[in-house]
Amino acid sequence: MKCPSDTKDLVNQNNISNFSLRYQYFLNYEDDGKVKFSVDATTLGSSQNLIDPLRDRQTNQINYLAKAYHVLCEFYELDWRMVIGLGGEHVQETNMTLDHVYGVPYLPGSAFKGVVRSWVIQEHFSNDEKRAMADDDFLKVFGNQKSAGKVQFLPAYPINNVRLSLDIMNPHFPDYYTGPTLPTDTQDPRPIKFLTVVQTPFRFIFLSKDLALKDLVQGWTDTALRNKGLGAKTASGYGYFRSQFNIPRTFRPDANFQIPQRTRPQISSLISLEEASQQFEDLGAPNPQLIDIIDIKNCAAQLAQVVTRDDLIELGQLEGIHPTLIEIDENYVFVSNFGMWVWENLKDELLSARILELPRLIYATAFRQKLKNLPSNELVSVQEELITISNQLEENNGGIGPTVVPDHFRYTSDPDRGNLTFSEYTN
Repeated sequence: MKCPSDTKDLVNQNNISNFSLRYQYFLNYEDDGKVKFSVDATTLGSSQNLIDPLRDRQTNQINYLAKAYHVLCEFYELDWRMVIGLGGEHVQETNMTLDHVYGVPYLPGSAFKGVVRSWVIQEHFSNDEKRAMADDDFLKVFGNQKSAGKVQFLPAYPINNVRLSLDIMNPHFPDYYTGPTLPTDTQDPRPIKFLTVVQTPFRFIFLSKDLALKDLVQGWTDTALRNKGLGAKTASGYGYFRSQFNIPRTFRPDANFQIPQRTRPQISSLISLEEASQQFEDLGAPNPQLIDIIDIKNCAAQLAQVVTRDDLIELGQLEGIHPTLIEIDENYVFVSNFGMWVWENLKDELLSARILELPRLIYATAFRQKLKNLPSNELVSVQEELITISNQLEENNGGIGPTVVPDHFRYTSDPDRGNLTFSEYTN
């Protein structure tokens, strides 16, 4: 996980605010290539500033969840030191679990749950997991391979300033640990430095819809954190917690919490064709971006016919067209001024939004799929051509002979019915 030297030279390390990134990839190196822990590796830097907003965000989340769950929210402070994820991937093979977004140390919910589970098996079932798995309360809390547990353990984050400190492991017989050599006093100790969290308060949270399970886990959690310890080197006193009582009430869940109302930009409402037509008559043309296009999509084919045909159309041929788009004269229809304005301003959007079902034209599946995959501007052009072809057939009363079809269409004709079936479009 060491950052390549050629990349490292291009990065201004002073601008790396995320402690996780800095710790994982940009520690200082000595001339022999070994990592040198420096002061900047033991302070969170700008990541420290994210603890308060991260804590408050999680507080809001659990306040919201408290409406549906019983929430236990307890605060414990490290009695001494702690290191989580010591064996993870790291250039020194001494890692620490850090939130990769916020850059702060934290305890994954799985680690929290695992420690409590291990403690319960050890203390209540004489370290016999089979006995534990046969217990109903144990299964309800922790679950098994067949069913999930009914208690959710959330990640534990620090609630204020994190204190970091370097510690040291000093193997006295390094050759013995790495090879077949005997553990003799002739070998030189090789100190290994690693980073720890020191006397930092954390918030531990779990949720359950069963009040009895919540009370049960509360007791288990308290004894586990005090007596089992979290992380590595617990045998040396690492990872043990003591309870904290001087925590502000605002950090705890509030069942009456209300999600703050966010101020959002005002968005103009869409208007129906009736409203747009009224604006057209009273105020001049409305804004075409505000017209509810759904009103027009449902009758786009009929509007295309009445706008583009030179001859008059009988009202019966335009069933479903919106009345604001047409004028009627003795059962014949022609486009209204408002309908023409709609066509001129919204034609491209209409023709690119859906494939029109036009009189006397039949589309094979492959042809229809081809049209769906066309870019918007090309689909508009193709549909205009299809409208023209449909109009020719209608004006000629189904006479296919005079109909002009562009060469990029492949089709078959049915003279008896005056229909064309399109099978392919080549662009």
